[in-house]
Amino acid sequence: MMETNFKYIASSRSTEELIERVENRQKYMPETTETSVAELQHRKHEFTDEELKVIGEDVQAQRENAVVVIGNLTMFNDDYKNVIVEDPDAPLMYSRRVIYFFSVFGGALIGSILVAMNIAKMGKRNEALYTVLFGVVFTVILYVVGLRIGAVSSTLYRIAFGLIAAYCLDYFFWKRFIGYSTFYRARSFWAPLIIVFIIAALAIIVTKYGVQ
Repeated sequence: MMETNFKYIASSRSTEELIERVENRQKYMPETTETSVAELQHRKHEFTDEELKVIGEDVQAQRENAVVVIGNLTMFNDDYKNVIVEDPDAPLMYSRRVIYFFSVFGGALIGSILVAMNIAKMGKRNEALYTVLFGVVFTVILYVVGLRIGAVSSTLYRIAFGLIAAYCLDYFFWKRFIGYSTFYRARSFWAPLIIVFIIAALAIIVTKYGVQ
């Protein structure tokens, strides 16, 4: 089904658009490049054997780079960028690093919502709901444990739980429902960042001026 979709999309593009995708193939998904070449050949565009060889090698290298993306995500590991493309046909998702950052510093609930939005892009709505449910449960556990040990307001305590949440969301949800080697476009992080700032500001206001 996916291959059919790529073929249909390629057939609807102009020859100039197809050539641009082949020439700038590092920006596009391997499937986009392959179907663009096939469609151009169908339109009697000629490629030399050497050109086809180089294109094939580049596409294979792109796939191999995607396969080596691993789950060892930190603020200093850039392997996740191997699957980020500019292809408009690729799903638009928040990157693994963005989710890592928001999970650690914004909390499990925010991180789970971002992951769930990505999973929904894959057409897996039930799995997206499970992801948000994890974020809710994890957040409740964070507060219950924090109240018991008197660490709810501790920044280090929240970050420690955030690191655990980030790992769980990445390993148990992204890896399973999206896949580390899935190509996607990176979505801007400004909207969730603004939301986090608003929530933080409201929390400060409530804490300072709330019920005495």
